[in-house]
Amino acid sequence: MNPDPRRALLAAWLLTTGLLLAGPAAAEPPAEPAADAEPTLQIEGFTAHVTGEDGRPTHRLQGSRLREYDRDAVQFIDDPELDLLDQQGLNWTWRAPRAAHQPDRELLHTFGHTRGVRPERNERVRTVIESRDVRVALDTRLTTSSASSTLEQPGLFQRGTGLRADPQADTIELLAEVYTLYSDLPQEDRPE
Repeated sequence: MNPDPRRALLAAWLLTTGLLLAGPAAAEPPAEPAADAEPTLQIEGFTAHVTGEDGRPTHRLQGSRLREYDRDAVQFIDDPELDLLDQQGLNWTWRAPRAAHQPDRELLHTFGHTRGVRPERNERVRTVIESRDVRVALDTRLTTSSASSTLEQPGLFQRGTGLRADPQADTIELLAEVYTLYSDLPQEDRPE
């Protein structure tokens, strides 16, 4: 009995579609180690400068403490600050109370309240994002969260659920239940 080629094609299509839909945003953050676990590496007050293959800086990661529990494994960071850099300098800064860094997968998962700031540059306005449990792909710079998020720019405030910021495409999206307020009043003059 010969297998139906349409079934094989359908199965391959379903598998591919599922992987594409799950994509990077579906990656779960690493679990924090047990409280009594002993780190194999601990660094107080660190800064890591990372360069690309061309030798140019791509990002800078710093924190008050880094703990690693297995060689070349997940690094848990207290008070992380991630600066994403491009050819013109600072592109984004992300801060959170804690994060898990996976160097081998080029991922940073933040835990808790996370604030991202994109500074004003040339024609680009300053942007501030507030969210929770954010995932940053360090190779592509794609930043995602499924949590409630806000976005503020001069004259614009948005609140919604889910976040997708892609610096390479220069897009920022709140994904669902989006509330938008436009105002030409300066931030300090807006009613609460």
